[in-house]
Amino acid sequence: MDPIALFAVIGLALAAYALFNGVVSMAHGGIEDQRASHVYMFKRVGWQGLAALFVLLGLLSQIA
Repeated sequence: MDPIALFAVIGLALAAYALFNGVVSMAHGGIEDQRASHVYMFKRVGWQGLAALFVLLGLLSQIA
């Protein structure tokens, strides 16, 4: 497995982890959920963006 694919898989795993933490936080509810849900959402979106970038780099490296 090349390094770009490895980074993409790691980014996807971290996005799934942030999504899981967000769902667990929402299940508890309350004031803590309101604070934590935004943090988990931004982390998830960031990890997904990074993983998508690595997937795109991997696809472009296959062309060249």
